[in-house]
Amino acid sequence: MGLQGRDWIEQLPAELAGQRALLEGLLKLCEADDDIEWLVIGCSLARGEGDRLSDLDVGMGVRDEDFPAAAGKVRRAVDRLGDLVDSYHHQLPGVPGTHERIFAQYADRCQVDLVVFPASVPGGSIPGAVVLYDPGALLLTSGERPQVTPEHVREWAFGGWCALADFGKYLRRQSLWEALEQLHAARSQLWRLAAAAGDVPDPQYGLTSILDFAPGQIPAGIGATVADLGPARLLSAARRLAALLSETGKRLRDEHRAVLPDAMARYVTDDLASLEASGHSS
Repeated sequence: MGLQGRDWIEQLPAELAGQRALLEGLLKLCEADDDIEWLVIGCSLARGEGDRLSDLDVGMGVRDEDFPAAAGKVRRAVDRLGDLVDSYHHQLPGVPGTHERIFAQYADRCQVDLVVFPASVPGGSIPGAVVLYDPGALLLTSGERPQVTPEHVREWAFGGWCALADFGKYLRRQSLWEALEQLHAARSQLWRLAAAAGDVPDPQYGLTSILDFAPGQIPAGIGATVADLGPARLLSAARRLAALLSETGKRLRDEHRAVLPDAMARYVTDDLASLEASGHSS
């Protein structure tokens, strides 16, 4: 087991002095508040790859029965950790269960991105994280990461094809800004599928995971999926994106390929081709 807690914080390099000060403040908060049962940090700093612009991706567990009041105390404490610019709190979209995300921006460009959970939530395993506080030994960290399920893959693939279907609708209406937004949405799903196809850790984070773990796996030709508001260039980018979605699907594991929305893919591919043939890109 590597360094944990204050020992881990103190070994951070001088470049990370701002992040170190914030983490020391969070650790002191944990030690002073009986409602807080654990604190972990993940992502680039946990991997030893952070720089002075890295945010703090932190998770905290508070006593289940005290969650509402404890979350409020944590919010106020985070605001006092440094020279605060501003902060906000909310629930993460698509994340079920009780939790609260607290984001804080400080004047020295440091950021805290903290998710507070009831202490029972992690269920015993937090992959790739560094434990900063866990006096009750509630956590078990491991190098294992959650497996990508066929349900995940189908959701990402269907999301990509649906976005391209909506792209076609907006291009026909000449609503170019909406078409551009759908192009971006489809590309976000492509990044997730590409990460899954390449066995990149945490593929749900798409581009971020590829850049963090496998920058050499950026799909060839993905730059051609970027466009401005020119109708012809938008359509060209969308057709290239559709091709990459199809190509990436072929590289997935057998159980993942089996759930791909092939009928939707054929429909959207044909629809994009018909847009060009009908002159909607001019």
